[in-house]
Amino acid sequence: MPNGPQAKAPYAVEPRKLDSGRWKGRVVRYDPETGKRHEMTQTFDTKREAKHWAETEAAKYREDPNRKPPSEETFASFFKKWLEGTAVGRVRDTTFLTYQRYAAHCLTAFGNKPLKTLTPADFQALYAQMLAAGKATSTVHHTHVVAHSALDEAVNWGLIPFNPTDRVKPPRVTSPEIVLPTKEEAMRLLDVAETDRLKALWWFVALTGCRRGEVVALKWTDIDWGQRTVVIQRTAAEFNNLLTVHDTKTAKGRRTIALSSYLLNILNEHRERQGVEREFFGKDWNREEWVFPSERGTMFWPTNVSAHYRRLRTRASVSTVRLHDLRHAMATAWIAAGVPIKVVSERLGHANISVTLQIYGHVLPNMQHEAADQMDALFVTARAADGPQNDRKSVRDGP
Repeated sequence: MPNGPQAKAPYAVEPRKLDSGRWKGRVVRYDPETGKRHEMTQTFDTKREAKHWAETEAAKYREDPNRKPPSEETFASFFKKWLEGTAVGRVRDTTFLTYQRYAAHCLTAFGNKPLKTLTPADFQALYAQMLAAGKATSTVHHTHVVAHSALDEAVNWGLIPFNPTDRVKPPRVTSPEIVLPTKEEAMRLLDVAETDRLKALWWFVALTGCRRGEVVALKWTDIDWGQRTVVIQRTAAEFNNLLTVHDTKTAKGRRTIALSSYLLNILNEHRERQGVEREFFGKDWNREEWVFPSERGTMFWPTNVSAHYRRLRTRASVSTVRLHDLRHAMATAWIAAGVPIKVVSERLGHANISVTLQIYGHVLPNMQHEAADQMDALFVTARAADGPQNDRKSVRDGP
């Protein structure tokens, strides 16, 4: 380290109030090699925060004179390095794409800002803008989670003194109310689907409650015709014109589902029609054995399935019924029919029963009267079997 005046110790400078009303924390340090003076700054909502930051940073430099100042690197530049250097290899392809999708909101808002200038107010404002634009609370929450993970690493790498998202509370995630299709709407859909090339796909979703990606990634080898079951073990997803197929996200997602005889008949008819297409295209037919492929046997992209479904529902005049609503309708029907919630959870591939209850708990209160009537019937029958003497005793022992 240089001698004399070049060896001055770092020190905090009194915070400066900005025209915006915020406060700029200031730290003066000297380069350990050249002795050149540098002033580092960080803006805060209050003078107290700015002063605390400056004093803390100055103390850190006094303890370690060789410590590097906060990085001038932009958020966009850092995020790219973090994503490619840290996330790749640690998360699956679809998770990697999900990180990109949610981080896009941050990159658009302040991707060109240096990391060290990011503040809690930047993220709070971004979340408010997203909500005002109609983004779901879950989207804002996931954006916060990705930004927080990335900036935690920036702190670990010594690029910034603290994670600004630690001081921000994302909005509470609220689940939109599930609007189920009526029995009449569902029947209109399936009636129109009777002549549709993907008739079996719509019936499969309606009777098993499987997700779109799970159905698209289904292979004929997953079906056990003798046991009347199907194994759900992979799913398809797409983002930015990239299609990926991978194992189900959780162990509970991989599951064996019993199939009804009616659905098996529909699948068998579908397989026979698919055989005609295979013969027609000959060597141009894809050999991956997807159950619901395109006309040439290639995987049907999830977005194309949704587009096909929208045309179907238009013909059926049920424009408000989404494809995923068929899954909700099936789950609700199971619960209303008295199927144990654990069985419903297993068929849907939920991680645990609490997820099922969180989504479909609104169905259970509607079953309270039914449960009460069943208990009445049970005890009335039992008392009747004991004879009229027991009934008279009940009256005498009344309230």
